[in-house]
Amino acid sequence: MKIRFNQPEQKIPDQDRGVRIHYGAAKRARIAWRWYLIVLIASVPLLYLIGLTLLEIIVMKADGRVTVPNIRVRSSVDGYVQEFFVKPLQTVQKDQPLAVLHNMALEDRHQRLITEVDFLNQERGKLLGQTGNAPSQSMQLLRFAQQQAKFYQDRLQQYEVLFKQGAATQAEIATARNQYGSALQSLTLQQTAQSRDHGMSAEIRQMSSRINELSLELDGLGLKKQQLTLIAPSAGLVTELFVQSGEYLGQGQPLLDIIFPEQAYITAFIPPKYHDRAVVDQIVSIAFPNGEMAKGRIVSVPGITQKSMIEGANLLESPRSAILAHVALIEPVRTQLINGMPVDIRFPFW
Repeated sequence: MKIRFNQPEQKIPDQDRGVRIHYGAAKRARIAWRWYLIVLIASVPLLYLIGLTLLEIIVMKADGRVTVPNIRVRSSVDGYVQEFFVKPLQTVQKDQPLAVLHNMALEDRHQRLITEVDFLNQERGKLLGQTGNAPSQSMQLLRFAQQQAKFYQDRLQQYEVLFKQGAATQAEIATARNQYGSALQSLTLQQTAQSRDHGMSAEIRQMSSRINELSLELDGLGLKKQQLTLIAPSAGLVTELFVQSGEYLGQGQPLLDIIFPEQAYITAFIPPKYHDRAVVDQIVSIAFPNGEMAKGRIVSVPGITQKSMIEGANLLESPRSAILAHVALIEPVRTQLINGMPVDIRFPFW
């Protein structure tokens, strides 16, 4: 018996009984650098925290803001804005007129006082012209009349004594009495004239006193009239007008704002841990929001403040103490300095 063994058919991997089978492509081995990339991405937050810690140790920083001095021009008197001489973003010089106000009541009162003072001066001049040297002459005549009355009084008393002694006659006593009576009459006339002169002098004094009072009031009104023209207290830049021409401006109300960009400085809030750097003449670097860097110098250290109580601070932050310092720019910057602009203050590491 002959035994035959059939050899297994040679199979094609992608065919089954003549039907082609489509298999997916074989997976390639993973590349090692992908694992490194995954590890690197996962460690970024940790590296970031480490970097911040190192930056905090190496770079000493403090918060700050730009401070541009400004002044709010207010009116010292009431009035309507008659005319503006400036407009926003205009540069002004010291003592330059800014605006003029109109106050009808003030001007009317000023004119009435001028008229009244002129009238009183004329009337006083007339009285002085009438009296001339009369007061001094009247006083001399009064004194002479008093001396005459005293002389004839003594003479009458002497004749009366002599008459009792039999050394004088009745006729001599009558003559002495007549002379004494005439002297008394003359004295009375001089006293009346003196009283009249005193009355005229009193009127002149009252008139002079009134003129002085009105003159003082007139001077005060003249000063107020000058204050109707508001002037710039210093050279600067007009930023905002609070009223328009024709509007009423009360005493003490603001007219406009003027800033002084050339006097701008940096207000720094230095953490207490950097207290040894918060000294006058310390040189610092100032980083502006646009990336520009500039050098500055600490010019004063007023004291310690609460950062959360400062304008512009985050109200959600817990109060933190900070050393307040004023930093002056020691080199020009291209950045437009705006009041309240946040900046970073950086201290040298050494």
